[in-house]
Amino acid sequence: MATYSKASFKSLNYNTFRPHYPPSFYGILGDYIKSRGNPVPVKYALDLGCGTGVATYPLLNIAERVDGLDLSPVMIKTATDLKQKRLKELEIDDSSRINFKAGGVESQLYDGENPIEEGSVDLITAAQCIHWFKDYDTFFSTAAKLLKPKGVLAYWYYVDPVITSFSGPSKVEKATALKNAYDIYFKYVYEDPEYIGPYWENPGREIIKNFYVEVDKHIPESLYGNKKVNKLELHPNTSKEPNEKDDLVLVRKGIKLKELEGYLSTYSGFHSYKEATGDKKDFIGSFFAELEQVNGWDRNETEIDIVWNTGYTFISKK
Repeated sequence: MATYSKASFKSLNYNTFRPHYPPSFYGILGDYIKSRGNPVPVKYALDLGCGTGVATYPLLNIAERVDGLDLSPVMIKTATDLKQKRLKELEIDDSSRINFKAGGVESQLYDGENPIEEGSVDLITAAQCIHWFKDYDTFFSTAAKLLKPKGVLAYWYYVDPVITSFSGPSKVEKATALKNAYDIYFKYVYEDPEYIGPYWENPGREIIKNFYVEVDKHIPESLYGNKKVNKLELHPNTSKEPNEKDDLVLVRKGIKLKELEGYLSTYSGFHSYKEATGDKKDFIGSFFAELEQVNGWDRNETEIDIVWNTGYTFISKK
């Protein structure tokens, strides 16, 4: 994705403000791997579109060796710079177990200097990135060549955050306030042409908004089986509760409303909009101002709980 490859992109901010994947999800993935008759930990995992390593480092809990691959040298540098810190957190002494490399994701999986041997990979993952791939048919066929028989291909994603609760003063009752927050978010992020809506790179963003339906339909049944698809789709005042046994659960509870600023500032659409317009409409400031006006919230005092809509697909090579 072009925005994240630019030298001006603050990849450390991305690593800080984007949600991190919980141990419960890697447990779900590990259980699926075992259901295909594979041992856990697997010997070798390849993480595509690894970014700053948010999803890559936790793979060390279910893989003996992990390589992260990303198109952006900026992201790869941050992932590598974080290596000592992240390995210490994971209580891993052997730094050779994980490495990061800048390179293409689809056509360049085979590297001229260090080629990946066909049939050598136990697990291929792609977190929050596959919607930017250009050719799904080529991707799935190439991944199948790299995987061992019964090897697993897993990709997952999160879509938009939903404010599910808040504490503090409000002009309106709770249900109305949550619905207002949902509508205002979609106004500034997608619907109002004066803000970042027209600046998203598509079809990528539309694919993720549609929960990867476009990606899943390209899975070749001749190469893969045992498909497991999960989608967590929440709306304001929904009665559905995320289930850590089945769902990819990404939550942040009790954060100040203003903390959303850091997350919104990592949107690729925002960076494209800012580059094109100089942020003449003050996207983030206008977003908070309307929330405060309509709901009576205070960006510095109101505390909110957020749950992201998420999904994942697991398949195994026949």
